[in-house]
Amino acid sequence: MARPEPPQPQQVLEILKERSPLTRIAVVGASNDPEKYGNIIVKNLAAKGYTVIPVNPREETIAGIEAHGSLASIQGPVHIVTFVTPPKVTRKVLEQVAQLHLPNVWLQDGSYDREVLDFAASAPFLTVYEACIMVMSNYD
Repeated sequence: MARPEPPQPQQVLEILKERSPLTRIAVVGASNDPEKYGNIIVKNLAAKGYTVIPVNPREETIAGIEAHGSLASIQGPVHIVTFVTPPKVTRKVLEQVAQLHLPNVWLQDGSYDREVLDFAASAPFLTVYEACIMVMSNYD
């Protein structure tokens, strides 16, 4: 199996270290269910000062933030796209990431499988996996 290397590219980690509202992070699979990581991650990253863009085609807002039905509907730059979706959904949306020329993807545990990692290995974006964005954004 081809795998993107390294699993935590330094360039993507540097974006998190900036911890700025100018850093725009799309959360694919964002949720209004407070028990789901799609909600926990949105709230966590917003509390840390990032501009969070929830992506969920069935919701208008998530955690009080305007939600988008797709990545293509987001106006302005997206610096990181993080996934909290099942691998089949992740794989499909990764094609959109590539088509939109978005630079960085963060695959949360459970959002990827062999097929997703194989696609990411040959895609034109950097990919983080085997790391939690909430933990890795705890720079003080």
